[in-house]
Amino acid sequence: MVFEHVENIVTITGINMDTFTPLGITPAEVMANALRESGLITGATRIDDQSPVDLCSSFLEKKSNYQQLTKLGNILVKNKVITLQQLKDALAEQSRDPSKKLGNILIENGACTGQDIEKCIKSQNRIRDDIKKLDEYEDKISLLRKRISSGKNIRDKL
Repeated sequence: MVFEHVENIVTITGINMDTFTPLGITPAEVMANALRESGLITGATRIDDQSPVDLCSSFLEKKSNYQQLTKLGNILVKNKVITLQQLKDALAEQSRDPSKKLGNILIENGACTGQDIEKCIKSQNRIRDDIKKLDEYEDKISLLRKRISSGKNIRDKL
């Protein structure tokens, strides 16, 4: 009979994913990012048989993509309120006259209504709130990392 000794295996359940689900971030990506921020990843670390470095890259890419989605024009196009060409035209006009707001240009051009803009701004605010929660999470992880690091320094001095 042969027994394989495996160290440091942990099963985690019940992670609060409310902040991450809208971004398409998986629990494995959350854990990889938390471990990276805490300085706990080694060359042998695997999360669901995946490289934590790859998972962290995916985490950061999804966050960045989500931030791009907060732009009003992207929300309007995604929700099929306006076309991509209408957005490009409005952005070109805005670049000629930066004092004009994108929403006003789109309304003036007949691409959408003020009500369409209001709905999308509400959606934009929800997305930005999600990103703010994510940034707060990352701040907490950074604080945890500092505490872990200072704890190591204290133990080293003892």
